[in-house]
This record gives sequence, C-alpha cells and structure tokens, in this order.
Amino acid sequence: MGQRERFVIFLVGALLGVVLLLGGKSCGSEKKNQLRAVRSSLSMAPMMYDFAVMQKGFYGKYVLFEQVAEKQGGAKVRTLVTGGTRRYSPEGKELPEEHILIKESYAPGVALAEAGPVSSYEFTYADRIAIKLQPGHQASEVTLQSGDVAAAWAGHEESLVRLDAWRKLPGGAPWGKLEALVRELNGHPAVAEARLVRIDWQAEAELIRANSPK
Repeated sequence: MGQRERFVIFLVGALLGVVLLLGGKSCGSEKKNQLRAVRSSLSMAPMMYDFAVMQKGFYGKYVLFEQVAEKQGGAKVRTLVTGGTRRYSPEGKELPEEHILIKESYAPGVALAEAGPVSSYEFTYADRIAIKLQPGHQASEVTLQSGDVAAAWAGHEESLVRLDAWRKLPGGAPWGKLEALVRELNGHPAVAEARLVRIDWQAEAELIRANSPK
C-alpha cells in the first residue's frame, strides 16, 4: 500500500471519527435539552412526586397550613398548603413564589402520618383561581377585596385570578378561607364557574419516569 493510499484511509477514518463525535455531542445536547424541558414543565418540586408515588404524607415539608376533616364512615381528608417550585425568568430573575394545595385522603382506621398509606391525592395551585365568565361579561369585572383582578389566561378560554395581593394580606395569607373564596366567586354575577387549577400529578410523574435514566 502506497503513501497516498495510507493517507486517504487515514483521512476517511478521521472524518468518520469527527462525524461520530459530533453526532454523539448532538445526541447528548438533545437529551440535555429534553431533560431541561421536562424539568421546566413540572408543576411541583420533584420531592412531591416521590411522596405521592410512594403513597406517603407530606409532613414537615414546608407546610404553611393544615386542617383535617372526617367524612362519614371514618375516612379522613388532610388539606395542606406548601410552597411550590422556584421559577426564573429568561433573564435569571426569580419569579413570585408559587403555592400548592394538597388534599390527602386516608382510609378509615389509617393513622395520619408520613408513612401513610395515603389512598388518594389531589393537587391544585393555591395561588390562582380559574374563572369561566358569563356571556357578555369581562374578566376585569371580577375583583377581590384584596385588590386582585381577573385577567386573560394565555392559551385558555378561561380567565385567571392570581392571588398576589391576597397572599400578602396583613397577618399572612388566609389559607383556611381559600376554598370559601372559590365558592364566593361562584356566586359572582359575572362568573359562570370558578375553580382551583388542578395539577395532573400522575401524568407529570409518568413524564419523569419516562425520561429517567434506565
């Protein structure tokens, strides 16, 4: 084999190596971007999905409010509010804190404890209320005593009341009155329906599982 043939083989091999290297880097970058997109799409801190999947209760995990109600038959529902995941603007500025309302259902005879087991969960945002308006009414007509006003909700037909001022009321956010506030809004002349915004934790937990290292 002559010098020219050796050089051509070397050059082809080098080019193949570069292509494979760039391809590997590209795949790694795509995977990183995918994982970053998954993280940013999650509604809650990863710890919350872990607890829910393991049927554990949220105790001592930044609990801001807690109450327990007993249903007919002995089942208990524990309602609590906790802080949400931290969010940042594209410029790196920290966005206002989010809050999550959790309802844990315990079967009759099961002690309310971190070990559970919790029979079912319901996660909603505690810092916003979705509003379906009556025909002919505007979102700006829905104003809370705290000063918070309903506004358009990007990508949704409903409007949204963000409880920014409500959470800063003197003495702190009255979390125990949150669900009563939703009921009050359901009686507003401009409102057809008011509801807390649900978090589909099971779908998000499945998204985490599907994108976790095998």
